[in-house]
Amino acid sequence: MPNSWEWVKIGDVCDKLIDGDHNPPKGISEKTDYLMLSSRNINNDTLVDLENARYLTKELFEEENKRTELKKGDILFTSVGSLGRSCIYSGNGNFCFQRSVSVIHTLIENRYLKYFFDSNYYQQVILENATGTAQLGFYLEQMRNSCIAIPPLAEQKRIASKVESLFSVLDAMEKDCD
Repeated sequence: MPNSWEWVKIGDVCDKLIDGDHNPPKGISEKTDYLMLSSRNINNDTLVDLENARYLTKELFEEENKRTELKKGDILFTSVGSLGRSCIYSGNGNFCFQRSVSVIHTLIENRYLKYFFDSNYYQQVILENATGTAQLGFYLEQMRNSCIAIPPLAEQKRIASKVESLFSVLDAMEKDCD
């Protein structure tokens, strides 16, 4: 590892690392602009299946949102059930979460941390450390205490941009094959 990099605990580079509600409200039957999501709503680096989310009143949402206070750029990470999927919140929508989703605001480049979460290395850390009987979980304390190699900020941004560039090339190749 280059001298300018350092190993740190993930908890030391985050100023918010919290999971969603452990006792979520039942929700309401009518569709609203206020949704409570779970791990099933995070897949392929984005929020999905929103039409099957739990709808809340504005008042319920405001109460639930006090826990996670989701902000644009926060990383959403599935920590119970379907483990280790992540996306970066775009800032569009009124979302709060059940316990199966962790909300992370990091002090480092958020794309760098997100791609680290997606790496084979970290996915293996998750698999080796997940606990539980009915559903496996990789819980907040486990994430806080797991380590990440951190380069200087400019290098974090360069790495994240390179990963995005490579994914863009792969997406174009995939479209050509269709």
